[in-house]
Amino acid sequence: MRRSGIIIFSLVISVSWLTGQTSLSALDNAIIKAGDRIETSTLPSFKDIESFLIWYDGSFKYKKFYNGASGEVLHQIQSQTKSIISLLFGIAVDKGFVKNENQPVSAFFPEYFEGKETLKSLVTIRDLLTMSAGFKWEEMIPFNDPHNDNINMNYSGNYLQYVLSRPMATRPFTEFKYSSGSPMIVAGIIEKTANMPLDLFAEKYLFNPLNILEYRWIKDSTGFCQAGGGLFLKPEDMVKIGILVLNKGRWEGKTIISEDWIKKSCRSYFPTTFSDFSYGYFWWIKDIKVKEDKTTKLISAQGAGGQYMYIIPEYKLIIAFTEYNFGTPVVGPFLFDTYFVPVLQYLKP
Repeated sequence: MRRSGIIIFSLVISVSWLTGQTSLSALDNAIIKAGDRIETSTLPSFKDIESFLIWYDGSFKYKKFYNGASGEVLHQIQSQTKSIISLLFGIAVDKGFVKNENQPVSAFFPEYFEGKETLKSLVTIRDLLTMSAGFKWEEMIPFNDPHNDNINMNYSGNYLQYVLSRPMATRPFTEFKYSSGSPMIVAGIIEKTANMPLDLFAEKYLFNPLNILEYRWIKDSTGFCQAGGGLFLKPEDMVKIGILVLNKGRWEGKTIISEDWIKKSCRSYFPTTFSDFSYGYFWWIKDIKVKEDKTTKLISAQGAGGQYMYIIPEYKLIIAFTEYNFGTPVVGPFLFDTYFVPVLQYLKP
């Protein structure tokens, strides 16, 4: 039998939320309504929500775990892993391991490019980060389809070799094509230039500074990390990643990643083929409507099964969900759009 939600942090609510008169009370009201919807809905998808966290204006405002989940257990963040790879590459640039994202991939793995078609030699790291490398790749098809490259890569035993061996389909940086193979190559470049495994690089330069003490990474037979979706973190630690982005690369007064990289990563490069978001450097980007004459920027890390983190820098707000909704509709986007977007107009930038 599934257990009901467990409140980890109490929600402090003023009586004035009933009148909707203050910015804080408007957010409180949205939290109450969203939480009640989670608790009372009879739809199957709501039974697979595992966590709901809100960070606002400098601190956690709300944390709740559901259905036997716990904030102390590592959770697979799926393709949110890609967004962390973007940050790790930014750190590699900041520290001088890599010159910049405009370098050709062939400079790092020439053995996969010698004698290959001209198009492949044009692929840059930027093209990987924006999912526009142009490799022949099919992923948005059923898992049991033998042409699913993501599944084939995962079973290959050598993630990096599988991706680097792919032929070209289109000219680089001309169109978005979702690929969990692209972050594998970016991770390979980080490893090669920093001369250390990706997990140890992440631990040294990102996790330790953020006091992220526990993590786990799926690896292939060579020991290479699954950079497209294989990272496990605690939900609260994933929110720390969002706080770092919201604070333009700074954590507790110290620069972890340059503001310049955060700006590059979180701007739009391509419209996406299956979402109303556009795509940055492994981040999902969208302008959302606050009022009739105002929009604000939304930055999001998203993963299969309902792993969603929404970062709204202007309002110092992060809303995050973890779910186990594979094959069923995810809930986080519905809750975000229904209960939180409407109250932004009451929050002070």
